[in-house]
Amino acid sequence: MGSLMESKFTPEQQKMINRVLAAQTGSLGLLETPVVEELLTRRKCRTVLDIGSGEGSFLIHLAQKIRGARFVGIDHSDLAVNDALRRLRRMSLRNVRFATAFFDQNFERTKHDAILTRYTLQHSSEPQLFVKAVFDRLKKKGTFIALESLDAYTDCHVPDPVWERFRTSVAAVHKRVGSNDNIGKSLGSLLRNAGFRDIQVCVLLCSPSTVGVKRFQDVVQASSDLAFAFFPDLFDQQLHEDLKSWLADRTRLEEKDPYLCSAVANATRP
Repeated sequence: MGSLMESKFTPEQQKMINRVLAAQTGSLGLLETPVVEELLTRRKCRTVLDIGSGEGSFLIHLAQKIRGARFVGIDHSDLAVNDALRRLRRMSLRNVRFATAFFDQNFERTKHDAILTRYTLQHSSEPQLFVKAVFDRLKKKGTFIALESLDAYTDCHVPDPVWERFRTSVAAVHKRVGSNDNIGKSLGSLLRNAGFRDIQVCVLLCSPSTVGVKRFQDVVQASSDLAFAFFPDLFDQQLHEDLKSWLADRTRLEEKDPYLCSAVANATRP
């Protein structure tokens, strides 16, 4: 049985998901992009496949940074890919393209210098098979980069009841949709079991102090809106309203410095 995020959505639902993805690029992406850029540049990766590219904001930003590489973004959602193509048409980029495709063991066998996933593996119903399929589609000495959630470490510098309710409700939503919000803990073993070597995993904290108050507000509010719209029984109206007021208090945010946590793993195919 697949997770909810492996399903198709209505245009309105996809629009809300795309808003979260764009907010993630504007916040978490501020921390993730330099890490990914450095890896791809140092290892001289020229062909990069991004699995689960969504509305394309992160991959387009990355392609702007590394003009010498060719990027392909795939997503199983036609709606997401169409949004990515619209975004791309506004740019003068020739080193990136998008296509609709579902990645699994039956995906085309073309070999790549690097494969990237960003908040994609956590939604896979069979993550170990997914990682093995990635391994099989990399060239020798090819690089796999996985950026995933690590919600168990999401916290607040100064404990806060509203943020704690947010964390608890988001965890319940992940459980309902069948996604693993702590797959970041498993990245090392998933990569090792698939045959990867030179495995490294680091942790990034997205907070008002690391990405700025506005970017932090945007990603948390977008996530709250999505959770409330999709699962009001798990993420109720009172929490939605309380969190909105909480986020509007800039002084409190700077004082308590709540943070979202993600893991970034990279490894090499021998």
